[in-house]
Amino acid sequence: MNTSKTGVFENIDSLAQLRDELALQAHLMQAEAKDRWLDLETQWDHFQREASTARAVAGKSADEVGAALGLLGETLRQGYTDLKKALQG
Repeated sequence: MNTSKTGVFENIDSLAQLRDELALQAHLMQAEAKDRWLDLETQWDHFQREASTARAVAGKSADEVGAALGLLGETLRQGYTDLKKALQG
């Protein structure tokens, strides 16, 4: 009976250690997600400024600005998609 109790306590200790490891990983993931979000927000602000400029310019350089906005927009879309997957996973 004593070995059975020891086994139960070892399982509890092992489970507690696993829980602690996962809690740390979850915390780190939250920090990484927050960092990624802040990076995306900086890019979003840049995107908004560039979009405003593109609307104001409406000349031959608007095509260049539009192409740059398209690329930045796609980068943002991919970043948001990746962050959403990370938060769901």
